[in-house]
Amino acid sequence: MSSWLISLWAAPAALGFALLFNAPPRALWAAAVLAVIGRLLRDVLMHTGIDITLGTLLAALAIGGLAELWARRARLAAPVFAISAAIPMVPGVSMYEAVHALMKLSGLAAGQSGEAYLVDAGSSIVRAAMILLALTIGIAMPSLLMRKR
Repeated sequence: MSSWLISLWAAPAALGFALLFNAPPRALWAAAVLAVIGRLLRDVLMHTGIDITLGTLLAALAIGGLAELWARRARLAAPVFAISAAIPMVPGVSMYEAVHALMKLSGLAAGQSGEAYLVDAGSSIVRAAMILLALTIGIAMPSLLMRKR
């Protein structure tokens, strides 16, 4: 499946979370558009060879910056747009891989080495944590830098 088609699926996810967070109806379209832009940007950056963590950081910075601009125009808080738009980029696959490796580790018989599972779980946990940190920094940084004085 192509990147742009996968990126379009970020819109219903962002809409769902925006509704869950009781975002005002006038903010729903912006959250959906930001989610598609962020996911597409991350996918394009990854296809050019950039690591998923750096790609997520740059996409989250774009989401955060655009959310700040739209928030000023709509007279709403930027997190109304940014949080819902960033949720489709949460590292679910890395988290799943970590839990899966830990489950395999717990199911080993006595005497079997589980070192490979432990390494897989550790690397997946670190990757997921780094992506979550990139999302957090990327969403927060524009709000801190573009604050009205």
